[in-house]
Amino acid sequence: MKDNKTLKIIILITGILTVLLGIYTLVRPMRTFLSIGWILGILLFVNGIELVALSLSKEKKEIGACILGVLEGLAGLVLLFSGIQRFITDVMAAYMVGAVILIYGIFQIVGGIKTYSTSKGKGILSIICGILSVIVSIVSFTHPVLTMISAGYMIAFSVLMQGINMIVLGINFGKAES
Repeated sequence: MKDNKTLKIIILITGILTVLLGIYTLVRPMRTFLSIGWILGILLFVNGIELVALSLSKEKKEIGACILGVLEGLAGLVLLFSGIQRFITDVMAAYMVGAVILIYGIFQIVGGIKTYSTSKGKGILSIICGILSVIVSIVSFTHPVLTMISAGYMIAFSVLMQGINMIVLGINFGKAES
């Protein structure tokens, strides 16, 4: 019983901290998006260390994997300690968002054309949504800063919702189902 109360408090505290982080990211959407380079750098560095450790811990040492791990870790360090590299990574991420939306829009248009013969309503709706996606991708390519801010807001809302969900879970934790 005491463990449930401790776990409930931990979930509530984590939820409150997540909501606070969500509020911060909501207020600073551009800064949120521009942290992608930091996150990628940390992930590359940690994954490089893991790859080196795994390759050296096996009975038959994997030198190729070890070298790859060292290179991956170094790439992570370069990304962490080079502001220019982080900025380029962040800008490229904005263009990648635009590319994904463009590809999605094209697939929607093609799917709408195929669906049109069996269901005119679904086909037209899919084509319209595809065209809108292509337009959004063009805006994304021509205004990457707008894309960064928009993506920052999407991240902020996701973090906020996660925090709210955790708080609700914490409040209801341990209550018997009726």
